[in-house]
Amino acid sequence: MRLVIEGFGKFIGKENELIVVKEKGKVVKRAKPDELRQVVIAGKTSISSDAINLMLKNAVDVVFIDRYGEVIGRLMHPFVGTVKTRREQYLAYNDERSVTLAKEFVLAKLKNQISVLINLAKARKDSRPKVAEKLMSAKDEIKSSITKLKDVSGDKIDDVREEIFGIEGNASQAYWNGLSLVFPPEYGFKGRRGLEPGQTRYAQDIVNAMLNYGYAILHSECIRAVELAGLDPYAGFLHADRSGRTSIALDLMEEFRQQIVDRAVVKLISYRQVKATECKMKNFVCILNDSARRTLLGEVLKRLETKTQYMGKNLSYSLIILQQARRIVSFLRNEKKYYSGFWQGW
Repeated sequence: MRLVIEGFGKFIGKENELIVVKEKGKVVKRAKPDELRQVVIAGKTSISSDAINLMLKNAVDVVFIDRYGEVIGRLMHPFVGTVKTRREQYLAYNDERSVTLAKEFVLAKLKNQISVLINLAKARKDSRPKVAEKLMSAKDEIKSSITKLKDVSGDKIDDVREEIFGIEGNASQAYWNGLSLVFPPEYGFKGRRGLEPGQTRYAQDIVNAMLNYGYAILHSECIRAVELAGLDPYAGFLHADRSGRTSIALDLMEEFRQQIVDRAVVKLISYRQVKATECKMKNFVCILNDSARRTLLGEVLKRLETKTQYMGKNLSYSLIILQQARRIVSFLRNEKKYYSGFWQGW
């Protein structure tokens, strides 16, 4: 069970060994701590020390997200897993395992981008044939990037990271150019961008604001998964080390952006469930209003619990993310000879 506390003026406390959420003094939610997997706090909410202690004792992941769609802090339970896993994770950075993992993270991302574009093109084949044609053209560009990615080789990730990111960047440019044809003009989407050139932070339009916010939720899920698998969340491969950056969680997240967030945003905008006016500019940054955030949160969390086929089983995306983190561990510990990123077609 996942609990999302969104909005302002709420209080999280403890009553009779239950986690309770109050608004204006009235209880609006109750939850058993042993049934809670994660609490996401998005807004100005107070929390008691008793509630914190109870959640930490039950290994509940508590995540704080700001209005810009950034994970600003977490309350973490102690590391799980063995020391051997983390030792192998650090050692792998300087051998071929780091290159294998980085390539698989990006390969899965590009394959998922292709699936999204094909799905959108099919839906517009009759109603908007020219748009469908351009979407398929973008798909072909990404396929070309996949060919280049497969040819990348190196002894360690530092030797090829720039090359991999260059290939990924070209493919993503084609992908976002394709998606820009799908979003109505009033939403102001002109590609994946933020306040600074080449950056995605601090959205300038409502689509990017929704993407950033959705990715923050997904990011928190990936952090939880890599920690439960016994990995050090700060030691990644594709994403370079940087103070405070949960690099391996960002690596894993590349495999799930399209299924969880991109498709949610496309759906909500296509059906006008989030309107172009449900945001405001503040300090040169586009910020979603309360209704847009609630709608987006609901859709993203619903997708995390949606079940799909995974290795012959019908599992939720949330569980698949955890399983992929565990497969990373098996590969690092040389218990499996290969690692395959998660992707699926529609």
